[in-house]
Amino acid sequence: MNPRDRRIVEILFVLSAMSGPTLPALAADRVVWDFASEKTAWQPQAKTMAVERVQTVAADGQRIASLRIHGRMDGAWNYAASAPAAVVPGQAYRLTAWLRVEHMGEATPMPYLKCEFLGDNRRQVLGQMHTESYDGSQSGKWQQLQGEFASPAAARTCWLALEKGTHGPTEIDAYLADIRLEPIPRLTALDKYHLDPIPAPLEKTRGIHPRLYVNAQRIAELRSAIQSTHAAIWKKIRDQADQAVRRGPPTYILCDRDSGDEQLWQRKVGNTMPVLAMAYLLTGQRKYLAAAEQWAIASCGYKTWGLGRRDGMDLAAGHQLFGLAIVYDWCYHDLNESTRRQIRETLTKRTGAMFQAAAAGKIGWHRAYLQNHLWVNIAGMAAAGLALFDEVPEAADWIGLPLDKFRRTMEALGPDGASHEGVGYWEYGVEHMLKFMDLADRLLGVDLYESPWWRNTASYGQYLMLPHGAWRPNNCIVDLADCPRNHYYGPDYLLRGLARRFRDPYAQGLADEVDRAAVCSPSASWLNLLWYDPQLPGKPATDRPTLHHFDDLGIVSARSGWSGDESLLVFKCGPPLGHNALGKFSYDPGSGHVHPDASHFVLFGQGEWLVRDDGYHPKWSGQHNTLLVNGQGQLGEGSMWFQGSVTLSAKSPPRVLQAASAPDVDRLAGDATGAYPKELGLKRFVRHLLFVKPDVLIVADEVLLDKESRLELRFHPEQEARREGDVFVARGKKATLRIAPLTSEGVQISGEAMLLPGREGQHARADSSTFTIRLRAERAAWRNAVAFSWSPAGEEPARVELQAEGRQWTFTVGKRKVILDWGDITWKKRP
Repeated sequence: MNPRDRRIVEILFVLSAMSGPTLPALAADRVVWDFASEKTAWQPQAKTMAVERVQTVAADGQRIASLRIHGRMDGAWNYAASAPAAVVPGQAYRLTAWLRVEHMGEATPMPYLKCEFLGDNRRQVLGQMHTESYDGSQSGKWQQLQGEFASPAAARTCWLALEKGTHGPTEIDAYLADIRLEPIPRLTALDKYHLDPIPAPLEKTRGIHPRLYVNAQRIAELRSAIQSTHAAIWKKIRDQADQAVRRGPPTYILCDRDSGDEQLWQRKVGNTMPVLAMAYLLTGQRKYLAAAEQWAIASCGYKTWGLGRRDGMDLAAGHQLFGLAIVYDWCYHDLNESTRRQIRETLTKRTGAMFQAAAAGKIGWHRAYLQNHLWVNIAGMAAAGLALFDEVPEAADWIGLPLDKFRRTMEALGPDGASHEGVGYWEYGVEHMLKFMDLADRLLGVDLYESPWWRNTASYGQYLMLPHGAWRPNNCIVDLADCPRNHYYGPDYLLRGLARRFRDPYAQGLADEVDRAAVCSPSASWLNLLWYDPQLPGKPATDRPTLHHFDDLGIVSARSGWSGDESLLVFKCGPPLGHNALGKFSYDPGSGHVHPDASHFVLFGQGEWLVRDDGYHPKWSGQHNTLLVNGQGQLGEGSMWFQGSVTLSAKSPPRVLQAASAPDVDRLAGDATGAYPKELGLKRFVRHLLFVKPDVLIVADEVLLDKESRLELRFHPEQEARREGDVFVARGKKATLRIAPLTSEGVQISGEAMLLPGREGQHARADSSTFTIRLRAERAAWRNAVAFSWSPAGEEPARVELQAEGRQWTFTVGKRKVILDWGDITWKKRP
């Protein structure tokens, strides 16, 4: 067996051991479940599931024996499981199976085959692998599922299961046939990523350093530029380098009490190395070279890059691989041989292990094409491969896998340029995607910029910014999803990279503006030197439309102007991963940071937050400004990470119905019906937002169910609000917010502090709460309106009056009248 195949013996996801059937183990050389014999027994994993051998018609039209698996399950992970079969430790195997899905529950993920390994102790779980998921777009047809793996070194047996893909409630009717577990000489999955031949632009750099981002000519150009056009940028980078020289690299910390097993403190180590190497390239001063060596040696010497199964397999490793590759390439000729060898050996060991795990599909992010973990880690892998391709034969694989994964990412990105992970994670992901795309363009001759997402994504950064007059280092962006209110990465160098590529003056102007305001995060500010084009003048956003609809993700940004002290409303009502992804994926490709928040909105005015998001917490709809039905929220809620798999089969996803702007009033509407479990009986939940600029927002909801139910609308002001009759008033340092329910008859209204749950099993902190205004009613049909108005602190916000006549409701704000016709918005009835 090939030595590199033998190293693939650990599996990322480890589930509980199954007590399982007690049938004897089958033959170790090849195992076939053809269901022609009763001896090949599979057992249902819940009393509500039925498993039966039946005759059916195969894909080729022949009659075959198959296993029908059908029923409903509320918990557990497996529909049905096999008896154990013997395996050879360290042996490479291919698992194939034919599957035909006839019916799936509304929010049930597509199934797949799982193989779980056991040691001498039947309860000793050594790991698992799985095939790809069934393609739900081809329901009713036979599909062959396949996966390759090497059994762990201590494995003695394995068992197979038809896997649910979620611990939540599911419903299935499917047929399994001709399942084969066959030994193979080697894992062919690794071969498909081998880069052969080496692309001509890269081949030309063989034996030449530096080659990543810069060469001798580019260094000479930058040395000149930092004396003129790039002087201000260079000063900030040199200051960073000087600070890193003075403080030196951090000593190894087992647990930083913040990031747990991820050891995310190591990201700063990876991020600092290019800064020091750049300072050395541009000045030739030995102190920067010595510091770069010191930080690199420290990185190589850390016992772990992440703990347990994360060691070398996640974000700490992605950052460190990238930083080490840059130091190796940029400082190559001036590093002593011992340091050069230590970096090369560390890169070879660490990158090789990550590649093999990703290629074999045993890392959770290996096909998370819409998630930052994939992008960060394979950017580091690619940098290592490009730095060592002419010294380490397998380094070509480390380039080929990222190229394949990023190509798939480009196909998966929606056209609107928005990010489901929020602005902060957008910055994180864009940084590492652009890092790779620049290298691919220069060294591989591959242009990955043609996706429309890239042409539009600078606008996402622009429209999700707070009014610039309110910017502070800890408060400058809209915090949808798990995003903070401050910048994670950049965004000055990201915007400059996009501006340079697409000749976008607005992106250039915004980069200049965030730089002047000193609100950037400088984690990779050295990219400013490479991506800033002084020949492209920046342009402010003042002549851009004040409303922008990101129509793939269903996000609308509406503001009262571009003065810097305007009001800003952001509304969200779309599929968790976007309409484009909804049509492409039968599994969750990276929705963990999404919130269950269809029809949710946030509001900013008079220089401060008025109506808020919940922040980075376990995912519950009740923490958002939206609807609960019988105490339940939307699909995907209930754990630390959003359960996107249960939303991918939605036939009628949430969507924005209207996003229209006029000088006085912006009209937004969204249908969030499809975001809720069908069993709740919700037939319609349509929300209208009338933004009466600049200081009034009317939220009007129409809810229709198949029977009377307990309904609750929740709103979360930033500040605690005091009740004055049926009106709530929240007073901040800069603004006063008035929240007035306009249809209070028969509605129970209350306001109280709600404690937010802690992150990843932590207890909620006493200071982690949000004030919640709750409107509750028991009805089968409900039309409700709430007026939000705001003013400078010390002044009285505007009052809103409602006159409701049939389907036409008239709202009066001072001398202005705004009419809502409930029948104006077309909507599709839920199937």
